[in-house]
Amino acid sequence: MKAYYFAKPNEKLAYGDNRPVAVNTTHTIEGKPELCVNGLHASVDVFDALQYAGSSILYKVEVLGDVQVGSDKICGMSRTYLARCDVGDVLREFARKQALINIEKIRHYCLPSEYNAILHWLQTGDSAARSAARSAAWSAADSAAYSAADSAVRKVAESAARSAVSSAGSAAGSAARSAWSAARSAAESAERTARSVARSVAESAALSGESAAWSAAYSAALSAANQMLQDMVDIHTGWAHED
Repeated sequence: MKAYYFAKPNEKLAYGDNRPVAVNTTHTIEGKPELCVNGLHASVDVFDALQYAGSSILYKVEVLGDVQVGSDKICGMSRTYLARCDVGDVLREFARKQALINIEKIRHYCLPSEYNAILHWLQTGDSAARSAARSAAWSAADSAAYSAADSAVRKVAESAARSAVSSAGSAAGSAARSAWSAARSAAESAERTARSVARSVAESAALSGESAAWSAAYSAALSAANQMLQDMVDIHTGWAHED
């Protein structure tokens, strides 16, 4: 089964195995494969693989041998590495595109100059604009937190915004978090930022709808993010046409 696998930064297997990962190499294991217990894992979709990423180094792989299939990953007795690409730039662009989905929701919480700084960074990825966008997004997150009407909610939201720029209990709070995540410094890993922003967008979509439809809205937003990332990786790598 063809799938995707993000390697560790040193491109060696984890858990003390330390076998090197490289194109045209096949790793095998002994015993019956079992998800999260024994086996060589991967994910059918890039977005699912991203949930387990420790770097932006992506491999297209083939997993064979009594393959076990889970909700977001598979495992088998062997994993062959077919192609390799560092998709860090793709993940950062994906994060910015995801954040742009929610950008209008934070306009109310920004000065015009702050909003424009965030918008410029998200649209262009201009490194010179990153610092200004990051500061502006912090301000928007704080404003979204303070907007919570109930004082108890406001205290929780303020704490969350200052520690992790988490949702302030509203779609705008989630939008602020996704904008801030996308404006993180270059020191922040691309895969972590991409995960955070996509989740924030899904939360915002769910919070914008009726409470009874939260699960459906969240799932739909994640599905859209999955398709966007897959399309971007396909275009960047050309792997989609290899099978």
